[in-house]
Amino acid sequence: MSALLSREACVTPSVTRESERPLDSDTECQRLLTRYGSQSSAYFNLQSGVKRFGSGDDGFIAYYTINCLAGCFNFVFANPVCDPSRRRWLIKEFIRQVPGRHMFVGIDRPVADDLRHLGLKVNEFGTEFKVPVKDFSVAGKDKKQLRHASNLGKREGVVVREQSWSEVSAARVNEISLSWRSNKAVGSHELRLLTRPPVLGDEWGVRKFFAYRGDRMLGYVFFDPYYRDGKVLGYTANILRQDTDESPTGLLDYVILTAMSKFREEGVDELSLGIAPLYSIQPIHGDRPLLRRIAQGLFEHGNRFYAFKALSYHKSRYRGIETKWYMATDSSSAFSVAWSILKGTGVVSIPAIPLSRGWRQSPGSA
Repeated sequence: MSALLSREACVTPSVTRESERPLDSDTECQRLLTRYGSQSSAYFNLQSGVKRFGSGDDGFIAYYTINCLAGCFNFVFANPVCDPSRRRWLIKEFIRQVPGRHMFVGIDRPVADDLRHLGLKVNEFGTEFKVPVKDFSVAGKDKKQLRHASNLGKREGVVVREQSWSEVSAARVNEISLSWRSNKAVGSHELRLLTRPPVLGDEWGVRKFFAYRGDRMLGYVFFDPYYRDGKVLGYTANILRQDTDESPTGLLDYVILTAMSKFREEGVDELSLGIAPLYSIQPIHGDRPLLRRIAQGLFEHGNRFYAFKALSYHKSRYRGIETKWYMATDSSSAFSVAWSILKGTGVVSIPAIPLSRGWRQSPGSA
């Protein structure tokens, strides 16, 4: 079964042009993603409970509205899914037509440049780690841990299989997820927006790999696709979970390395390990110094809320290509921006995203 967007989830205040096609179907959102969704987090735009501004002709901007004491924030959490030549126009219309304050987080440099041109302030937000699949190797002293993990099959009898949902035990998948979360700072709730909560079921385009020892499932990794001109450009390792009591050291690395071998055979170019938020934040021209200092302070001292340092360390072990991602904000106070990001992503625990009448979550989604 596919995890699809409801029609209502796509319909928001929109640009108006005589030639536009309404953004009114699941298939339309997916079509735009396969054409323009080249950012490794592009699939995050399809998660449940978010709004979309745009049309079938112009592309769309996905966002989530956060209400706090400082007012209403429209939180954009990935690049716009549109033709780059129309991106600045679409952003301008979004800011003009959607009421409230606006912030853009987890965006790449070209989008940040567009927003700077439109008058927003740009700060570094973190670092994405990406691996060229064709040339990747575990050779070398600096990949000793990965090389050790690559032998897990022989050493521990672990087997990795790519499977559809009908082939796995849903109860065991959920059991592993609960076990994994109980050992994390965020504990009982899923993060969202800057990641994508797991969907316990088959999904359009998503690849799911499961690790077993004998008949016992030990862990899994879910890979979200991203595209260029209608073809898969790469996959993002989005959901990584293991049984913390039974799994041998290096299990999730072994799953990633096994999946990477399969992607290499298929001619896939890239594997993204995703963003390490707040990692290596540096001053840039025209940024907001207080917002930068808050980000640096959270990275150093906020790890009881979220494992900023551990996450960046694990991603850096692959020695991939590191690329800065950015955030852009209006004149809202730095503290209200920081609080809204923590609240919107779920780092600060709040009730689940309320679904408006007519929205629906995918069957089996967590």
